[in-house]
Amino acid sequence: MSDRLIIFTGPSPRGWHRIAQFLECPSKYAWAHQAREPGVRAPAGPLEEAVPLVRGSLIHLGLAQHYAQMREYQTGGDVNLYYDPEEAMRIVADAKGEAYQREVDDMVKCVLAYQDHWHNEDFKVLRVEELYEGYFHGYRLTGRLDLVIEDKQGRVFVIDHKSTGFLSAKQRTFYSISGQMHAYRWLAFMQYGDRLAGMRVNMIQHQNAFKFQRFDLDPAPHMFAEFPRIIKEAEEAIARFQAEGRAPADWPMAISELTCFHRYGACEFMDKCKWGR
Repeated sequence: MSDRLIIFTGPSPRGWHRIAQFLECPSKYAWAHQAREPGVRAPAGPLEEAVPLVRGSLIHLGLAQHYAQMREYQTGGDVNLYYDPEEAMRIVADAKGEAYQREVDDMVKCVLAYQDHWHNEDFKVLRVEELYEGYFHGYRLTGRLDLVIEDKQGRVFVIDHKSTGFLSAKQRTFYSISGQMHAYRWLAFMQYGDRLAGMRVNMIQHQNAFKFQRFDLDPAPHMFAEFPRIIKEAEEAIARFQAEGRAPADWPMAISELTCFHRYGACEFMDKCKWGR
């Protein structure tokens, strides 16, 4: 049995997704978190096997292996410490089952095309899929950053991989207002201070012709400055509803066709909100 490594980490323990879920709809948060026993993870649902998410998971895995091997090469380490991207993707697909097995061949081709497209990268790889944490008004927030690099001038950038069926000019605006991106920037700033030069999105088009694009996020200084307060007020509201002993059906509902339906379909808790307990 091989002792080589595969980087397939899953979500961070106290990430932005939890806060975003509450801000999106407190009822959704309650059904996802309050209706379960502490420490018991919900079973995988249909959303986790949605084709875009499966493809994204496989691409993230392949890129993590690629950059981990690059870091080993740059530091004079052992490149063979990690599985090659294709090997790792196929091993995980076999373990995860049919939804992943259907997509792995095409996603391997996508990652190989990505490596060919960006073959002349000359930055230094600092971190790959590593966990960062910070405290905002005493509340802990974690984030697993896809890639942290250093350029020739010693500037540090956080690079977040995003997969998509089709590249669009709107994606830059979309991700520039993402709370996840602001969370990652804050966590990196706490680590690197003024060496941090920015957030960069690494777009991968996995459908039809493979295409690749990178861009820095548009400035959003007010959102960034307000981020700690957003965390504080969301955590305080969650604690207040918990202290009141509210059942999940009694937490506020968004009741919006823009929230109850998202880009992957209906909210998994929509029927619970329609019918209550």
